[in-house]
Amino acid sequence: MKKRPLLGIFFYLAVAAAVIYLAVLLFRAMVPEAPQLQVERARAAIAAARDREAEVYSPRSFREARNSYDSAMAAWRRENERFILLRDYNQVISYSATAEKMAGEALRSTIARSGDLKASLGTEISRMKKEMASFEKFFMSVPLPEDVKKKHAKGKLLLREAEVDLQNERFINGHIRITEAKEYITGAYNLARNKLEAYFSGYHDWQEWATSTIEESRRKKSYAIIVEKIPPLCHLYQGGKKKYTFEAEFGRNWMGDKMSSGDLATPEGKYMVTKKLSGRSTKYHKALMINYPNKLDIQEFNERIRTGQLPPHARIGDMIEIHGEGGKGAHWTEGCVALRNADMDLLFKYASNGTPVTIIGSSLTLEEFYATR
Repeated sequence: MKKRPLLGIFFYLAVAAAVIYLAVLLFRAMVPEAPQLQVERARAAIAAARDREAEVYSPRSFREARNSYDSAMAAWRRENERFILLRDYNQVISYSATAEKMAGEALRSTIARSGDLKASLGTEISRMKKEMASFEKFFMSVPLPEDVKKKHAKGKLLLREAEVDLQNERFINGHIRITEAKEYITGAYNLARNKLEAYFSGYHDWQEWATSTIEESRRKKSYAIIVEKIPPLCHLYQGGKKKYTFEAEFGRNWMGDKMSSGDLATPEGKYMVTKKLSGRSTKYHKALMINYPNKLDIQEFNERIRTGQLPPHARIGDMIEIHGEGGKGAHWTEGCVALRNADMDLLFKYASNGTPVTIIGSSLTLEEFYATR
């Protein structure tokens, strides 16, 4: 008889548990689901766009995505402050959807635009490297003014930095650098070309000097020396025909005529051997002294003083030779012409006092010079 109350208690407990369980289920059904998935998808889309530098390549779409995401988070915080059953996450979901959409657009636009920028940057780098190579091919042996050398060096540095930007996919930075590099490289190229063109304005005089020297050698059946600076060569003629050709080196400021003492330029004009030096009489193995300055050099020097091209205290200079100890691979003398010792031995053997020595800029036209490089 005592078991019935216990059964009743268990029954009521079971019913109560069921009611509580149903109430929990009903409560959970009534509680709005947090928009965790939508917000996370928006955040991941923005992160993917940021990784591809959408802030740089697609700033408007990326900014709209960020603003929508920030609005979603603000709306979520507001809803979480309300009573749980009264929360409404529809606005959060809408903002998140917009953020995800705009981040996707920013990413697609970035990929397309960065691809275009990558291609154009690569093309510009390739073009500027060719122009740089052309500059170095034609002009690195030319004694350029300091400002041209600085432009060249700055352009070369910026070009290298643009290549690094391309490798690291910083295409906009790369375009900024390549644009600046272009200004320096093209500027240096134009200045150097103008200098070379101005120098070659003396071409017709050079040809006249060389032709008359060779003709004199042919007529007298004698030896004559012709030195040309571009390319740097020394030719020995006999009876009007070329007998030997040697590589030559000149003064460090070789391009152009010698104007005064200490300018490190090698003179240009028609001269002759005045003295042969060997042994202890020269420190350069062997040497042929020439009659610089001649009468024309003195006239031109005085005119430069008179017109203010040179200061009144300038001196014309002298002691110009063709001598040995060359073969250094650079222009290094203070104005003389240097040959390798073995070549100097040959030239010294055939030359004598009175042998004509004509120094010219080039036997080539400027176009022929460019074609040979």
